[in-house]
Amino acid sequence: MGDIVKELKDLSGSDLQTGILKALADPSRYSFGDILALENIEKLSGDSTGKKWCELLKIFAHGTLSEYMAKRNILPELKTEHITKLKHLTILSLASQSKTLSYSPLVETLEAKTVEEVEDLITDCIRKRLIRGKHNPKAGVFIVEYSEGRDISDEDLDEMAQQMSSWLKTSQEALKVLKAKIQETKLYHANEKKRDQQLKEKSNQMKKMMEQKAGTSHQGRNRKRDDVNATSGSEYNIFPSRSSIR
Repeated sequence: MGDIVKELKDLSGSDLQTGILKALADPSRYSFGDILALENIEKLSGDSTGKKWCELLKIFAHGTLSEYMAKRNILPELKTEHITKLKHLTILSLASQSKTLSYSPLVETLEAKTVEEVEDLITDCIRKRLIRGKHNPKAGVFIVEYSEGRDISDEDLDEMAQQMSSWLKTSQEALKVLKAKIQETKLYHANEKKRDQQLKEKSNQMKKMMEQKAGTSHQGRNRKRDDVNATSGSEYNIFPSRSSIR
């Protein structure tokens, strides 16, 4: 827990308001989720006076300069250092959404007077290690290579929950399809195995039949040959030999 957070957690009333402004102006602090999580800060949303301070903290946590300017009449007044901090945070948000930041639109978004002022604000963010990238004055853009993350809002959490729910539903449907495909593949391989076995059995049956047929044919030829030999022997014995006639 940081020193500022330790100071804030025991404050109330105007002291708490002063402490909040001090925390928002801290040049080294660009994350405010831990402050919003304090019990005395959460209680601020329970009354009309404290609610605006809670709203201000939320804008610094995950909002932009334009959000503050749209509600500035009902929110606590900020000093120059606070506005500059919001400009840095706005650049940080934009850098997380796009890898190319055009200077011209940022003049209006950051309520800057010139493009040079926009370049200086981006350079400030680089020095504070909030973002990393390269200026391209000729093209009038800044190329983002890296940007720090900001605090997550309740709306972001709801959106993330919806995305996770949608992803889970899609994953479950995909899992059903995958299981069906696996079952289909198993059945296919089982049928193929059964078919191979049937073909093997038919092949063995045909082989046995051919062997039996070949054996029967061989026996028939031997029997015929024996008959022929027997007949030939009889024919030769029909005519007596000369010696017997004599």
